[in-house]
Amino acid sequence: MKPNLDIRDLALRFVLGGSAVAACYIMLQIIPSKSLAGIFAAFPAVMVAAVIMAGFFDSSRQAADVAFGATAGMMGCTVCVLTSVVAMTYLSNWTLSLLIGTLAWFISSVFCIRLVQRIMKKS
Repeated sequence: MKPNLDIRDLALRFVLGGSAVAACYIMLQIIPSKSLAGIFAAFPAVMVAAVIMAGFFDSSRQAADVAFGATAGMMGCTVCVLTSVVAMTYLSNWTLSLLIGTLAWFISSVFCIRLVQRIMKKS
């Protein structure tokens, strides 16, 4: 995997990812039901931009690898949200709860990647 530090590449990633995140934020503000609007908080904006860029600048294989990692990250998002909700319920401290949830996201995401890699090696 070669480092890609082309300014055009970085600018395009910024525009694609940032536009998707901004659009999701706007939806969060427009939709009256915040629970329903929360669906847009989970939109895989960065994943979409990363897969497009990996496929465009590298290869379909690289894009597939990015998507594989994103899958583990999204599974970790479920763990993050559940952990954060439970922590907020018991700790009544949203800042600490998000910190704990983010740590749970990272650990569970790495665990998911390792688990799937181990399963794929056996097949």
